[in-house]
Amino acid sequence: MNVLIAGKNGGLVDTMIFANINPEQRKITLVSIPRDLYYNGRKINSIYSLYGMDELKRALSFVTGYQVDKYVLIDMYAFIDVIDLIGGIDVHLDDPVIDPTYKTFDNGQWSTLYYRAGDYHLSGKQALRIARTRHTTSDFARAERQQMIIASLQQKARNFGFGDAAGLTKLAEDVLAKVDTDVSLAEALSYYFRYQKFDISRGHVLSSGNVLESKYTGEAKRAANNCGNIAAGNTQQQATCNSIDKGAYILEPRNGNWNSVRWFFHQIIEGELDEK
Repeated sequence: MNVLIAGKNGGLVDTMIFANINPEQRKITLVSIPRDLYYNGRKINSIYSLYGMDELKRALSFVTGYQVDKYVLIDMYAFIDVIDLIGGIDVHLDDPVIDPTYKTFDNGQWSTLYYRAGDYHLSGKQALRIARTRHTTSDFARAERQQMIIASLQQKARNFGFGDAAGLTKLAEDVLAKVDTDVSLAEALSYYFRYQKFDISRGHVLSSGNVLESKYTGEAKRAANNCGNIAAGNTQQQATCNSIDKGAYILEPRNGNWNSVRWFFHQIIEGELDEK
């Protein structure tokens, strides 16, 4: 079974994680798909707002070569509520997460985002910060942290008691009320008991470091080239350049070959590429 785990801010689905569940190997494989992937004349993260979830599932089935069977979509503010519902999560940061542009407000004080490497118990608000920040790292590093949070959620789920069926059902109902999904309550409980102890293979991100290449398109490409020639002293022109829509940055399969993207997914899911 393949599940799209997605997060949105407004109408744009900026987080897309493809989760392959393999009962024979007792393994769940996570692969992140970048929001800037260019598909059918537009960025793939805009498909949901334009055409709905069914079309996004079809697009991702084409891109990955694997049928997307189910989806879970959560708004970033509902994400906070879900993490808090389960009492927070425990994570380990291998590297510090620092973002001077990300303002934080804790215990009555304003600051900027800074987490040293180490172990943390995160509230929903803190987990969202880790999941969202990217200005001093990259979208790809952010994708890896998002996968880390999913693994932490599964680890937390392993500790839920089996004896309190009513409590577990209530928790599942509360969580499902916070998300948009085609997973029913009965299915969610079944998946919990069936998959909670599966190993998670994570750290896989579709990126320009493997089978994608980055580009600029149309007017933005010409504008970016012109900006590269602007004299350093012309502040008015510099301001205009700074306002150029950076959304024109896109990612495409190398040589326009979608089969290379499907090969990438096949190699990961069949266990032929390195994993964490």
